Amino acid sequence: PGLQYKFFPSSSRIANHGPAIKLDMLYDPSMNLTDRETQLLYQIEWMNKSILVVDTKETTIKLLDPFDPTHTGGVPLPANEKFNWKEIGISFTSDIRKPFNWLISSRYGGYFDGTRTTVSGELYYRVQPYGSLAIVSSYNNISLPSPYKSAKFFLIGPRLDFTFTDKIFLTSFVQYNNQIDNINLNLRFQWRFAPVSDLFIVYTENSFPGDSRIKNRGLVLKLSYWFN
Repeated sequence: PGLQYKFFPSSSRIANHGPAIKLDMLYDPSMNLTDRETQLLYQIEWMNKSILVVDTKETTIKLLDPFDPTHTGGVPLPANEKFNWKEIGISFTSDIRKPFNWLISSRYGGYFDGTRTTVSGELYYRVQPYGSLAIVSSYNNISLPSPYKSAKFFLIGPRLDFTFTDKIFLTSFVQYNNQIDNINLNLRFQWRFAPVSDLFIVYTENSFPGDSRIKNRGLVLKLSYWFN
């Protein structure tokens, strides 16, 4: 469930603003609460569609299995333990109607028994009608007490969407992940030969960043057809 209240001021710059509350809950099959996330936020939307959001969040999680929060092979947190933490966040989205637009966000607070700092950003540039270029990145600094492992994770990846015609498209995506020391390449060709009917050819490759040795690669062919 969620609830939001909006003010519409007599302003030439601000379209609306107001508070909101959101609640997410997860239960096991016996209807015992395992996870709960409560978020209280305040949102400001400008006339140019830019949006600023400031929020505070409280999270409760009961682990059903042992869990390593950093996925680095350290000592896992024990199963059936309950964890509760609070965090704050802020995000800003620029005017997405413009050819160049961007999003930046940051969060800080608890994370299981430790703390986590997150900074993420997205840049988009659109060249109509030919396609768009995007760069998405995120940084996570997870600090956990001994004997659990702390870690710093960095993800960055450019994405190119190219439109040859109104029926033929090409999407390319590259992502560097320092957590698993990996570079992922994904190429997808799409031909819409009929309404809601597509031919996809997808090539995926994972390699080591240092010497570009291939870990694995795959080629996938997918055909969908709408019987109308």
